[in-house]
Amino acid sequence: MDTNKNKLNFTMRVVKNGKVIDRYETRSKRAFYTHARSIKWEDRDKKVYLRVSYGKYLDNFGKLTNFYNDGWYDNKKDLLLALRAFTERGVV
Repeated sequence: MDTNKNKLNFTMRVVKNGKVIDRYETRSKRAFYTHARSIKWEDRDKKVYLRVSYGKYLDNFGKLTNFYNDGWYDNKKDLLLALRAFTERGVV
């Protein structure tokens, strides 16, 4: 089930001292980059969870599965590198 209706979905949660202090979700890559760059990284206790969802596709077992990449980041450089890696087009 490979359709053109599947779009990237970006989700980010900023966590400080175990509490979510900011949550952002969008389908616009540009808006997400802008929001990601605006995070204040002065606090050492801050971590950011990033998830890029690609949509639902059939896996190797014929089951419809939501495909995504995600991770936790504690600095701006790593967050933006992961975002770039998660959104670059690969040769398949």
